[in-house]
Amino acid sequence: MLPTTAPPDVNTYGYEAGDGFPLFIEPTSPSLRTDPAHLAEWFAANRPEIDRLSTEAGALVFRGFPITETRHFGAMIDTYDSPQFGYTAGATPRGTIEGKVFEATQAPPEFRIPLHQEMAYLPTYPTRLAFYCATPSATGGETIVGDMRKFEQSISPAFREQVKERGVLYQRNFRSPDWQTGNGILDARHRPWTDAFSTTDTAVAEAACAEMGLTCTWVDGSLTTGYRGPGIVEHPDTGEDVWFNQLIPQSIVVEVIGEELMNAYDEHYQNGRPRPYEHRYGDGGEIDIADISESILLLEEATIAFPWEAGDVLLLDNYHAGHGRNPFTGTRDIQVALLGQGGA
Repeated sequence: MLPTTAPPDVNTYGYEAGDGFPLFIEPTSPSLRTDPAHLAEWFAANRPEIDRLSTEAGALVFRGFPITETRHFGAMIDTYDSPQFGYTAGATPRGTIEGKVFEATQAPPEFRIPLHQEMAYLPTYPTRLAFYCATPSATGGETIVGDMRKFEQSISPAFREQVKERGVLYQRNFRSPDWQTGNGILDARHRPWTDAFSTTDTAVAEAACAEMGLTCTWVDGSLTTGYRGPGIVEHPDTGEDVWFNQLIPQSIVVEVIGEELMNAYDEHYQNGRPRPYEHRYGDGGEIDIADISESILLLEEATIAFPWEAGDVLLLDNYHAGHGRNPFTGTRDIQVALLGQGGA
């Protein structure tokens, strides 16, 4: 169901191929089409209504606004706070561009990133995300999105109840900077701890883990962190219980990463070498692979890939919408900002 009200000076319409998801917003005011300063003022003045829309719709695409540079994007989302720890201990490589704006994931272009809720594997995480399309890729490269409410309604009620009652144990390993597989996709999924924690000092990395609420253990120069978290959380705006975890996208199974990459894992991670991810129920019990496999198919059914246009901004509610990336060719410049803070 599409929202019934919107801020002034814009039109809204649902993405037809996604049954109305995401919701597109286009300006009707001439100054909103041409003046970046007016856009920033308009966004700040109407942010309560925009936030309400993003919660209700899950995903908003701002199209036709005068956003041609990173600074325009940064000014648009400037009134949002950033998470306390930024992207420390995040899963994939990315660098800071300007202010709150980061590069999108630097994973190799041939790799598809499945739908996920940003940083759900940590005690604190952003409540919203904003993406800016500076340059769309020649082919592919869509930032895929999915309504996690639709996904949650389709999964096995028994599996959902297990996740709710038992929570999730995230064990994540950050490799030694002195070791890599030589496989670009594997190495992108398995960040060195020096990159993830922006330090070469083990004591600094340990202190960051403690401050963030993570356990940590050193294994042959690599750092393994642990966190027991809920798999279902309360949405801060609506009070509803929502699916919020990364059990599916961080699973090392053929359905997620493909047979070729699975074989590469088996080749490079032998003799007890820690893998990037190992997730269990919060009480330590193993998760039935059948539940994972079924949920992967359902997550794909919820996935929408709308084509980027230069200047687009995508605003996501991190609880209600998952996101990912399709493979691509050519130059692709998508930028991202982490907004708000949820969790501990």
